[in-house]
Amino acid sequence: MRRKGFTLLELLVVMSIILLLSSLLLPCLFRAKDSALALVAMEVGVSEEGEVSLEINDRSNRKPTDNIYMIKIDRPRKCHVRLKKPLPSGMKLRRKDGDDYILWRPKPQHMGRHPVTVVFEGQETSEKEITIYVHNGELPEAQREDKKDEH
Repeated sequence: MRRKGFTLLELLVVMSIILLLSSLLLPCLFRAKDSALALVAMEVGVSEEGEVSLEINDRSNRKPTDNIYMIKIDRPRKCHVRLKKPLPSGMKLRRKDGDDYILWRPKPQHMGRHPVTVVFEGQETSEKEITIYVHNGELPEAQREDKKDEH
């Protein structure tokens, strides 16, 4: 007697093999995606005052490669860099060509001022405060007020 189709056991074995392979490949695919986004990211530096200004599109049909920024962190030699929490959502620390960067794609709800603390851990531990201003063409109110307070 010939049977048609697969048994439940055969189906479960095939599904478990597919699940195992996907669990091995997904982390690699996520790293590849981050690397690809870093290639199209706009590199910006931090001013001497510790400020960064990021201009974003606030339209709803943004492409996945729009408004991705890599903020360069100048760090002392022979130290480890980390970001102190709380952080805006989606912000990550990345290393590229021996330099450290904050990789971030701000969204329209991130408009405004965001203080970020970078911690340098080596022989001595130190912190640097960076203020990131996210705006859509004109300087945000918070940055204009900060500029007025300085003068």
